Amino acid sequence: MGHDAAFGRLMRAFERSDAPAVGADGATRPEVGYVARVDRAERALLAVLAADVAELLGVPRGVDGTPQWPVREDRAGPALRLRTGPVERPRDGAVRRLLPDASRDDEEVAAEFRRLTEDDLRAGKVARLAVLWDLVTTPSTGPDDDALVVPAGRAQEVVATLTDVRLVLAERLDVRTDEDADTLYDVLDDEHDRAVSGAEDDATADWAGDSTTDGTADDERAVRRYLVSVYGALGLLQESLVELMLEDLRRGSHRRSGRGGSTSS
Repeated sequence: MGHDAAFGRLMRAFERSDAPAVGADGATRPEVGYVARVDRAERALLAVLAADVAELLGVPRGVDGTPQWPVREDRAGPALRLRTGPVERPRDGAVRRLLPDASRDDEEVAAEFRRLTEDDLRAGKVARLAVLWDLVTTPSTGPDDDALVVPAGRAQEVVATLTDVRLVLAERLDVRTDEDADTLYDVLDDEHDRAVSGAEDDATADWAGDSTTDGTADDERAVRRYLVSVYGALGLLQESLVELMLEDLRRGSHRRSGRGGSTSS
């Protein structure tokens, strides 16, 4: 993309980690996973994004604004939920991206599929958002305060959650076509580049549809620049994590193949 410098001030790519973990027996041992350099402000941003998407999916907020997540053991919800009545199609375009119609051509098929699956899809997405929330709001236990460690067993959930957050951002940024996606980052190349330090609060409100800007062109452009930067930074995080997971998967396959070959020889 050529915008690493613009995104780098937000978040850095994932790397492999052997961060220590404390087991149930109190012993400290290496924990295979992945680590990204994410400072306190960036953690707060990720928490806000996770909370906002969860709210779109029906998770209420407490008086302090903290998401009222389902009880941990119930986050995944029942194995299967079946509604007896119809389920209304989401009115918010962002929610429709998270919970899309199963068919664009057959409304009856789409409605029936939504009735049968929407509650479980919501519950699964909320459970994964809660995982990301826990990771970014739990202080680092290592010597590096900026280390966001994702255990290998949670990596798929984090990748899926970053996808959902980026879907909502894409909707708020009016990304509808491949052409929209190709030109999205043009706003970062504009020479009319103002510092956007004052746009962060407005941008996080704007992406949820509650912008506090006065609507001037400069304010709107600053908000868009910030949201595009966040969208790109999350993409870099996501892509780097996926690449590491695929590398580890290939390594595991090679090791199993090697053991199998030595056994047969």
